[in-house]
Amino acid sequence: MRWDLLFGDLEAQMHAATQQELERQINELARMEASQLTLAQALRGAVGGQLSLVMCNGTAFHGEVRRVEPQWVLVNESNRSVLLPLTMILRVQGLGAQRATAASKVPYTLAAALRILARNRSMVVLDLDSSRPATLRGVLDQVGADYVQLMQLADGVSRDRENRQGSVVVPMNQLVSVASSTDNEF
Repeated sequence: MRWDLLFGDLEAQMHAATQQELERQINELARMEASQLTLAQALRGAVGGQLSLVMCNGTAFHGEVRRVEPQWVLVNESNRSVLLPLTMILRVQGLGAQRATAASKVPYTLAAALRILARNRSMVVLDLDSSRPATLRGVLDQVGADYVQLMQLADGVSRDRENRQGSVVVPMNQLVSVASSTDNEF
């Protein structure tokens, strides 16, 4: 009878050691998988939820995450949509543990999203990365590979020819945010 207890105890110890090793391997695989996740995948898990995103220039946006692509996130903030380049995000608050891969096989680049705004002749407000607050208001005339050309307009005026204040070219890597009315979907 003592032998049965001894063998039973050895089997229990072996089973416990095997379980611990298996759990250690599973935890390591989970850590390795998590290390491969991108910010876009983390943000995609929050689509439909509310987040606060603080940009590199200190501007904060609070709203519902509508869409996430590899280069940008679209947030609805009350009566406007704000397109935020992922490279300009300083921190995100309110993000849970949910993660998601891309729903679309064809990712929309930042330039593609901006071309939609240019095609629709949508009024936009560009917030730029600079040492001093820099905001431009107008209509995107042209979207190049790495720049946008904006027809500037005075605040609160229509797009009539007499309200134009000139044109400005902005490198795309200087865009912190692009805000437009919520009517403009990407």
